[in-house]
Amino acid sequence: MISSVVITGYLNEIINEKFRLVKTSSEDAFQPCDELVSYIPVLYWTRDQKNPLLSTKKGVFIVIRGHLESDKKIGLYILAETIQLSK
Repeated sequence: MISSVVITGYLNEIINEKFRLVKTSSEDAFQPCDELVSYIPVLYWTRDQKNPLLSTKKGVFIVIRGHLESDKKIGLYILAETIQLSK
């Protein structure tokens, strides 16, 4: 079981009032010119609507440390324990 994850990416849309999508990308190992883009749902650990994850504008670079959790509607998501935003 994965107990800890770190992701970097850019803030995207807010979904379900408490979750924020984070856009991540990487190169395809088989097609080096192609970029693989993923949108990962993230929930801030306080689970309220007043937090930096939701109040920061779209497109800001973010580093998230947290762990995986599951929701019936969302599926797998990252519960963010700490976040660092670019200025």
